[in-house]
Amino acid sequence: MKVTKRFYKENGMWYIDLPEFLEAGLGTKNNLLMVAGADTLLNILTDDGTEAVIEFGDERFDGCNVQLDMNEMGKDQALLDAVGHAPVDYGAYYSAYNTQWLGYEFKLSSVWLCPVTEYVFGGKYPERIYLRVVK
Repeated sequence: MKVTKRFYKENGMWYIDLPEFLEAGLGTKNNLLMVAGADTLLNILTDDGTEAVIEFGDERFDGCNVQLDMNEMGKDQALLDAVGHAPVDYGAYYSAYNTQWLGYEFKLSSVWLCPVTEYVFGGKYPERIYLRVVK
């Protein structure tokens, strides 16, 4: 499965643009917050920009240059409360890396993705997620 989604920064916080999730009554805008390393990854991918269109999937595809590997399930409730993320029961931690991006290599040991990931990927957290910035 491969999808393309827009991400945007509002008041210093990153969100995935997922109106269909909201329209289906599955949560609030605060469910769409990108926190706990996902925001850091978006800052890296956009060179501290405010918007990105990202193609991602659970299988390697031509042009992907970032890979996320699942480490474990869990969440940091104190952090989620501090940033105003909507209540969730769990999430998944991933390591993110690439071979070269914006002229340098990077590796993030902890990128947390909330259960909206399951919505995007048809009910599952993929073991690996591959991505590339479209714009």
